[in-house]
Amino acid sequence: MSADELGWVWISITAVIAVLLVIVVRLAVVAQHQRSRIAELEHSIEVASAVAAHPKKPEERLVGVVVNVTKDDADEVVRLVHTSCSQAGMPAPLIMASSAEDPGYLMTQRAVEAGADVVIAAGGDGTVRAVAATLAGSEVALGVVPLGTGNLFARNIGLPYQDLEACVDEAIHGQSHRVDTLHLRLQRPGGRTDEEVSLVIAGGGLDAEVMEDTRDVLKQRAGWLAYGEAGLRHVMGARKSVTVRLDDGEPATFRVRSVLLANCGSLQAGMVLVPSAKFDDGHMDTVLFTPRHALDWARILAKTALRFSSDIPVMKVRQARTTRVTMAEPMPFQIDGDPVGEVTAVHAEVVPGTLVVHGVKRAVEQPPQPALRELD
Repeated sequence: MSADELGWVWISITAVIAVLLVIVVRLAVVAQHQRSRIAELEHSIEVASAVAAHPKKPEERLVGVVVNVTKDDADEVVRLVHTSCSQAGMPAPLIMASSAEDPGYLMTQRAVEAGADVVIAAGGDGTVRAVAATLAGSEVALGVVPLGTGNLFARNIGLPYQDLEACVDEAIHGQSHRVDTLHLRLQRPGGRTDEEVSLVIAGGGLDAEVMEDTRDVLKQRAGWLAYGEAGLRHVMGARKSVTVRLDDGEPATFRVRSVLLANCGSLQAGMVLVPSAKFDDGHMDTVLFTPRHALDWARILAKTALRFSSDIPVMKVRQARTTRVTMAEPMPFQIDGDPVGEVTAVHAEVVPGTLVVHGVKRAVEQPPQPALRELD
């Protein structure tokens, strides 16, 4: 299961239940907008801003690269990074391959110890998350060259993710921007606690179930549509009780099919699951899905595809700096598309501006939403 396919999971789940025509029309409009936006981004790259962002002399700058060598374009990215460093008069980059056992934590630490001022994550959202988790809290910047199918973090920060050369240029020479991370403490059945970091969306319930249960054979034959088959089998599953506390508010209990903690809100093909979720606003968006039947899922689809800003009863969205979710029974959980097993409670905290990222192109301020307790 690829870690950067979270967006397709949600799109496929809703698509098998509601009117597909809404999506088709919306995607046609968004595709044209996306092509225009990418062209504008590429045109706007200026050497002067890159120089101002990096006061070090070129010969003093070392670039580290953590690359997922299983991706089709991995060799091309390595070549592009070598060429860009050479042309800028920089030393040869430090290239390290991730592995199934370690998606990038140790490699990133080695790059930092070697003196790198930027570490490029060349892979999917799993590689990006591993590199980001190691760099968070330091002044070493994260560069992103997306090689996955979803590339959700790259999409949310506005990278021209379909142009490898432009992404390499942004990763090495792009302006620096500070983004938030979500620090997660996962309580496991039996009492063990694990510490994790999320950049995009973490969540428990339906999304984690689908990612754990998608059949590999069908995925190889049908691609992301395979998630629709798994979604169809799970979407009408029983709701479960969770108790949610935002910041210092009073806890509230809900029957949910899924609960999400979002640092970013955009998915593939221009779909926006959580419009208010921004990577640099100092808040996370807590999203509760409480559908009872197919009509409720159709309402969620319409809100997502048409970007309705108003609340609907079956999809509650509220912002906070800290969120505590306690499950009445163990619930499967995922982080940025990676299934991480069952949890009984999750404590999430936004760490504002803890990660320096190169090449961020989009940041939109949103006012905080009212507290969750006001929905009772």
